[in-house]
Amino acid sequence: MRDPLVFDSYPIISFLRKEANYQAVKEILEEAFASRTRLVISSINQGEVYYIIFRSLGEDRAEQVLTWMSAMRFHLHPSTPERVLAAARIKARFPVSYADAFAIAAARELDCPVITGDPEFRQVEQAGMVKVKWV
Repeated sequence: MRDPLVFDSYPIISFLRKEANYQAVKEILEEAFASRTRLVISSINQGEVYYIIFRSLGEDRAEQVLTWMSAMRFHLHPSTPERVLAAARIKARFPVSYADAFAIAAARELDCPVITGDPEFRQVEQAGMVKVKWV
């Protein structure tokens, strides 16, 4: 089994909407699934995916996305008090959304890359806080 991959909500939303970077995300997911790479998403980022899909496509579709994420074997990274503070420290230092800070904190804790296409991650990557696999 390979090192885990932390997913930000950005690539999942892009994949579900079949946006321009859809194929890159699809390839990462297929390779990870085949190699049994542990896919990780923070509970905050999963909630972000849920509300974005709920808002744009309805509650039934949002529930289907949760089922799909479970079938893809996404591991939920819970928001413990320590993880909340780790994300808050990142948010205090960098101009990222609070949800993005949870993805960054998870990747730092697990010492693995975060998958995203969100340009807010650039400064954090340049500061050496996290490795980013761009889609």
